Amino acid sequence: MNTPSVIAEMTSPYVENQEFPGIVYPTSVTATLAAFRRSFPDAERLAPEPDGGTAALTVHSPDYVEFVKEGSGRAEGSTKFPLNVIAVPALKVSEPRTFVGRHIQYFFDEITQATPSVCEGALHSAAASQQGARRLAQADRSSPGLVLVPSRPPGHHALPTVGGGLCVFANAAIAARELSRSGRVAVLDIDQDHGNGTQAVFYDDPSVLTVSIHAEGWPHVAGFAEETGGPGAPGGNLNLPLPTGSGFDAYLPAFETALGAIRRFAPDYLVLALGYDAHREQGFGLLRLDVEDFGVLGRRIAELRLPTLVTTEGCYGYYDSTAEVANAFFEGWAERWR
Repeated sequence: MNTPSVIAEMTSPYVENQEFPGIVYPTSVTATLAAFRRSFPDAERLAPEPDGGTAALTVHSPDYVEFVKEGSGRAEGSTKFPLNVIAVPALKVSEPRTFVGRHIQYFFDEITQATPSVCEGALHSAAASQQGARRLAQADRSSPGLVLVPSRPPGHHALPTVGGGLCVFANAAIAARELSRSGRVAVLDIDQDHGNGTQAVFYDDPSVLTVSIHAEGWPHVAGFAEETGGPGAPGGNLNLPLPTGSGFDAYLPAFETALGAIRRFAPDYLVLALGYDAHREQGFGLLRLDVEDFGVLGRRIAELRLPTLVTTEGCYGYYDSTAEVANAFFEGWAERWR
């Protein structure tokens, strides 16, 4: 069966960004695009239109969105980072009066930088996530469609009123919110860390199931198995934390549990928060997956045969291994959809 595949593509002026001070991680976007195009060579390439923050407003507070918009308009290098304080409520006496002060208010850590390029990229990624979701919802439903939004900065740690963990806007949540206007949505997060921002957006929303497979720990205050949804959506959130160093023997059963929960929920759409940092060479490498394991993940997700939008999350350098992982993942997906 031929499957319609479309791509919402990040274009100039922003694709890659400096996320940690002094270290550039361009690999997630470039490797993902190359792998996707190799596996789906007929996919249409779409350039998302700037929207002035409209997409971000669907899941984030107006004051937070305005802060990011202000950051995107500042001169590059006008603000020095990192900062030495974080947003502890007991510290606050007066309202912050500078952009640096508002940075302290709107980010829960000191590594997430509101530089002009990061803020501009966040606005662009949010717009692409919403517009890609609209395209997916409009696609021919006779066979499942696939939309890739290679977003930078990533988004799954961004909460409705604050960002952090290198995430500014919750791209997966923005896409899921848009798709929920057309049906039930499941969000599957396979990044190494917990998708606490996505969970926060939909914790009490029965129309969206959120599932996260992650190494136990970061962000330390969320991601535990007992977090199963709010009063209005019992069972609407599934966390599958794994011990550090688990490997694929432990990961695969958790992954199958996630797929089972998605099937029972019977969504009309899937949003996949795709991180490569579960690979053994990716930064912390806490889950120690191998390249071929990502091929298995791609095949198994494809077997759901759901219209799917993919956003990109964690990736920590190592271009060669990232390219290998991305190739294995999308080739595995394409094998099932050919």
